[in-house]
Amino acid sequence: MKFRVLLPFVLLALLALLLAACGGEPATVNDIPAYPDATALQPGEDPIADTLVNNMEQDANLRANIGTGGSIEQMAYRLPEGTTWDEVKSFYDRELDSAGWESGMGGPGGDLASGILESVNTGNELFQMASWNKGDQILSLIRNVNPTNEAEVYLIMSLNTN
Repeated sequence: MKFRVLLPFVLLALLALLLAACGGEPATVNDIPAYPDATALQPGEDPIADTLVNNMEQDANLRANIGTGGSIEQMAYRLPEGTTWDEVKSFYDRELDSAGWESGMGGPGGDLASGILESVNTGNELFQMASWNKGDQILSLIRNVNPTNEAEVYLIMSLNTN
């Protein structure tokens, strides 16, 4: 229950950070590789996937109302049981680096935020987050463990394009 209550607040905070952020054809969330053996969560079949669809709709409406342009795409996966944050982070560091992404949100503020996240990640086994940037895009990954069932490990991708 705590997971479901926390998720919308975390995603809204992430959206606020990403809206502040600012070559080439922008990536889509489908261009970002899935973690090996991860299972994509499908809207209509999983409440997390449903929440992400709602987040994207709210973001699109907000951007249209204030005229900022850009978009946010989100996707969620169930990770194989026992998948650690270090494994997830190492995989995406390799994959994204080879595709031209840089670690962190970019800029002085983004670098500060990334450093704070690294500190928080160290002491938290249930929730970790990291970001990468490329051009006018920021990709954030969140690894979240269901606190009532530690076998349920999720990875949420959030791709912001300004």
